[in-house]
Amino acid sequence: MFVKAGANPGNFAPYSRAWQIETEHVFSPKMRVRLNYLANDSGGVVVLNSQVVRQNNALVLGGNGSSQYRQLEITAVLAPRGSQKIFLSYVRSRAHGDLNDFSKYLGDFPSPVVQPNQFTKLPGDLPNRFLAWGFFPLPWHMRLAPVVEYHTGLTYAPVDAARNYVGVPYSDRFRYPVFFSADARASKDVKVNEKYSLRFSLSVLNMTNHFNALDVYANTGDPHYGTFIGNYKPKVGGDFDVLF
Repeated sequence: MFVKAGANPGNFAPYSRAWQIETEHVFSPKMRVRLNYLANDSGGVVVLNSQVVRQNNALVLGGNGSSQYRQLEITAVLAPRGSQKIFLSYVRSRAHGDLNDFSKYLGDFPSPVVQPNQFTKLPGDLPNRFLAWGFFPLPWHMRLAPVVEYHTGLTYAPVDAARNYVGVPYSDRFRYPVFFSADARASKDVKVNEKYSLRFSLSVLNMTNHFNALDVYANTGDPHYGTFIGNYKPKVGGDFDVLF
């Protein structure tokens, strides 16, 4: 294993520069909106490459990697009446960086597959994400807390039989289907004494049974190439908490 960075081998350290600006406006006692912008630039990121060093194949660490993240968030808080609360959030973001971040290869890999490094979209790039949640009182001193989430599908990287990238990895051409989930949780607090209460809850996940893929056949030599697989079916669960 060799480590190099310019003329001074090993003389590098990752760093990050970030700034954020936020403003909030109250339109009425029942509505306020917050606008937030975040920018983060990282440099000196340790990346791994397969190179020929001194006539031998070697995995070489370099400190010339970088990444960029930009995020614009708009959040609205509504209070229609009483103790009802509704939160609406939209996030527009972009994530680019070097793919061969060394942290990806930390672990027990006897012979890791190291593709040529590229600066492109990162696997977690989500251009659009919408989230809505709230709290609504119900009869018999119960409360309903629904959550709805929608976002652009994650990116993936097609590879051939030799594990080489096919096309530009993690580009907009290669994305999972859109993610959508509608969940809800109903709860009721039962007071035991002056100090303790019990909260009984019933939760339902993915009520619409929307297909949210967990993986994809990304090998172009596979007959099932491009087929998305895995999905969490609707799930009902109950639990209770002790409040004190």
